[in-house]
Amino acid sequence: AFQSKLPPTSIVDVIRNLHFKPEYLKIVADDLAERGWMLRSAPFMATPLPMLVPLYRWWELALFAVVGFLYDGIAGKGRAVPPSRIISADEATFAFPALREVDSEGKRLQGALVIHDGQQDDARMAVHIMLTAAKAGAACANYVEVKSLLKTHEGAAGEPGSAAVCGAVVHDRQSGEEFEIRASQVVNACGSFSDAVRRMAQPDAAPIMVPSYGTHLMVPAYDSARGTGMVWFTTDGRVLYLLPWLGSTVAGTTDKPGEASFSPSPTQEETDFILYECNRLLREPLRPQSVRAAWSGIRPLVRNPDAPEGDTKSLSREHVVERLPSGLVTIAGGKWTTYRKMSQDAVDACISSNAALSHAKPCGTHELQLIGADLEGATCGPDYDRIAETLRDDFGFDRETARHLRRSYGTRALQIAELAAANRDAFLDAEGNHRKLHR
Repeated sequence: AFQSKLPPTSIVDVIRNLHFKPEYLKIVADDLAERGWMLRSAPFMATPLPMLVPLYRWWELALFAVVGFLYDGIAGKGRAVPPSRIISADEATFAFPALREVDSEGKRLQGALVIHDGQQDDARMAVHIMLTAAKAGAACANYVEVKSLLKTHEGAAGEPGSAAVCGAVVHDRQSGEEFEIRASQVVNACGSFSDAVRRMAQPDAAPIMVPSYGTHLMVPAYDSARGTGMVWFTTDGRVLYLLPWLGSTVAGTTDKPGEASFSPSPTQEETDFILYECNRLLREPLRPQSVRAAWSGIRPLVRNPDAPEGDTKSLSREHVVERLPSGLVTIAGGKWTTYRKMSQDAVDACISSNAALSHAKPCGTHELQLIGADLEGATCGPDYDRIAETLRDDFGFDRETARHLRRSYGTRALQIAELAAANRDAFLDAEGNHRKLHR
């Protein structure tokens, strides 16, 4: 929001490229507010993660001290993470032992900015969101593909001659069954594939999705040995990171345009780029054989459908809610951190534009906690993890297994333990032997 060029190469560069865009500031503030909500909604799974920004120029210490102050100030009281701070070079290499004291350009480490962000298990988070929705009365289905949309002969606003979307024809890819689902309102939340559904409602709908591929590498744990991540600018101004994850380190990410695909895969070029940029700052270089795994995901970047005519390259920096004349509401763009706000905006758009939903209350998820966080205060205090202790003392799980179950399932970890106790033959230990439980 304050610099038109990244990274700056001198203090003169910083001053020359100063600018201020209030809309960017609002986006950052909204993102940080939603980060705070996510950390509070599933505290067993979403946790604060410290990250270093290594600084190799003396003037960067003052600049990034201001950056950290602004970052915390924008987040406000609801930031839900510890405050940012500047640390010395010795503290930086202690917190992140793999960090070079002299970078690839011969500049000596001056210190680092420590910022905190949130980290979560995205796959498990998606399951917990689905379980919470099911608990609230939603009917959830997986591997069910939309084949076409159902339409009435009357438009969404009652105009004769137009067709309103009133459901979908779907195909269960596991059972092979095909059936109809009818609804007062249909929402298109299909990420990078949103355009395909929009064309089902309106064949001449202009595309708004701009898929972008991001590649990640899994490398050894010693590159984030003390549970601290690192984030820095690449030579071409992008952001790269090394983050501790499940006993290893995740390195990423890239940003490459592509087509929507169900099976994106990383390229050698992207892998080489990540390794090269990591090796600019790592004491021990990463080699191709250091890569334990690699995968690619698709960012659902979106054009703003309200942009001026002819501005086909305008990408929205936040999510977009669109309503077609047929009544189909599309929610697109955004990011994991803002999923709740995206849902709220989509639901509120449906209620405000669909008379059949006039009885519905506005979205109230800002006060919701996910399954696994229920009764959190009663069973898990901040200083004493009662769930992990119960799993160890009452069920015989070792310390690491108990902590893993607690981080993965929250309060529902006790139900997992009850299942294990009732069906001992279905649970194996790390050596493949049937786990022995006290019960």
